[in-house]
Amino acid sequence: MTRNNKILAMKSVCWAGCAADALWTVALAWPELYGVLTGQTRVDIDLEWRLILGVAASLMAGWTSLLAWAAQDPVERRMVMALTAMPVLIGLIAVAVAGIVFGDSGALWILIKCCLLFTAMAWGWMTARGIAREKVR
Repeated sequence: MTRNNKILAMKSVCWAGCAADALWTVALAWPELYGVLTGQTRVDIDLEWRLILGVAASLMAGWTSLLAWAAQDPVERRMVMALTAMPVLIGLIAVAVAGIVFGDSGALWILIKCCLLFTAMAWGWMTARGIAREKVR
């Protein structure tokens, strides 16, 4: 794979993460969509839940913006991919596994998505690090 193709692939990885995070931002802001995505039928979202989901939506919107920023120059901004892989996606993977262990079969697709994104982000960070090292030589 050529250097330009690697950079294009890293940009695509960042945009894929950005798209996933944008979807979750909207879902966290609108609990009905969150219920659809997670398979939860809870419709009686009280104020406490709305506040928790609102905080999560704000953080997810921020991460969406970070990934869009990283997509502009993935080699120079490669740490965004590293931080997305770990701790963000590792944490989400742990939460999905816990959900599955405790009987939430709807978390399986979230686990799969997070594992795929983790792999892509880790690859992007390692590839960007390699390109950055080549520039130094």
